[in-house]
Amino acid sequence: MGICDVLIRGATVFGVGKGLDIAISQGRIQAVGEGLPDTGAMEVEAAGKLVIPSFVESHTHLDKALTAVEEDTPNLEEAYGIFARYLARIPEGGMVEDIKARSRRVLDWELASGTGTVKTHVLVCPEWGMASLQALEELKEEYRGRLDLLGIVQYREEYDAEFRAAARAGRVDFLAGYPLFTPDPMGEIDRLFALADEYGLPLDLHIDEHDRPNIDCFLRVLQRAREYHMAGRVTCGHVTALSAVDDDLARRAIGECAEAGVHVITLPSCNMYLMGRKDHQPIRRGVTRVDELLRAGVNVAVASDNVRDPYRPFGNGDLLEEALFAAQVLQYGTGEQLEKVMEMVTFGPARNALLQDYGLSQGCRADLVVLDAPTAKEAIISHSRRLYVFKEGRLVAKDGQILS
Repeated sequence: MGICDVLIRGATVFGVGKGLDIAISQGRIQAVGEGLPDTGAMEVEAAGKLVIPSFVESHTHLDKALTAVEEDTPNLEEAYGIFARYLARIPEGGMVEDIKARSRRVLDWELASGTGTVKTHVLVCPEWGMASLQALEELKEEYRGRLDLLGIVQYREEYDAEFRAAARAGRVDFLAGYPLFTPDPMGEIDRLFALADEYGLPLDLHIDEHDRPNIDCFLRVLQRAREYHMAGRVTCGHVTALSAVDDDLARRAIGECAEAGVHVITLPSCNMYLMGRKDHQPIRRGVTRVDELLRAGVNVAVASDNVRDPYRPFGNGDLLEEALFAAQVLQYGTGEQLEKVMEMVTFGPARNALLQDYGLSQGCRADLVVLDAPTAKEAIISHSRRLYVFKEGRLVAKDGQILS
């Protein structure tokens, strides 16, 4: 009989089986099986409970979060003005601390709700330069051992030297891109792929986040992903325009996406709020063709996107909440479909985040959540309690409360 650090007994292990024990030592899963002859320094009775790998938040904007405090608007055209006025109120030299303070609130929500990794976009802009990257680097250290942070860093020509220095130093995890917000979207895509190739960086891009029947940016990204041999290292967020084009073009694009090995992130709670605003009835749902992408073999993740900023006043940093919303929007209600939704907030985003040793098998990092539900279906529908949250085998949150 061995002694392990943590022994979870009798759990339903997501995608593996029921009535299983999980032995954890030195931050890793040592064994998964029935009736393990181990004893644990900490033992968790988990009969009738579901164990999943920690949630992975693969698309959010921590540096914009919680900026809609004193003003709000129903008009997206006014949202930028609210954001600019918020920034103008920050005292000189206080930008990094302001970003960190707001980000901490969201990260604590994420941690308490079972998220083990957060991949956030890092805005680079004239208002704060590279302050968001500095804030993220300091937060990485602050949350080390409790929550992993990955930065999707924007490149802007005005900060070319600073970006390149950060990339050479390994301070950029992913290269961000927003082609439609530039004068030359196709040229911007080409520049981003060349830059990613130069520094060996994976790409995470906002692509075709609009209602028009035009997916030229998406098709260009798929073409460049094949040419640069970047299968598995390119992610397209949103792609809402894919639902506006005709079925033949969509089918072709989805096939190319699968062939190119490009990941897709859908943001249902944000895009249902933002998209379709100029539609008369019937108003479109504002999400991409998730079901067709999945059936073609494309890796699809669900994420939160903006959290309580001028562009979207909602969000609680809770991926089980996002899963519930996504399931309803996608009309996924069977047990099998809801397991797929659970995969889209765990294994799917872990793939686009390029996480190593993620999962529920022997040797994986013991980043685990024990849910107060017997199945993924029940966990999502009931928005179940997060009974235990482990990070590398250490208990970091219990029943919604962060532990010191």
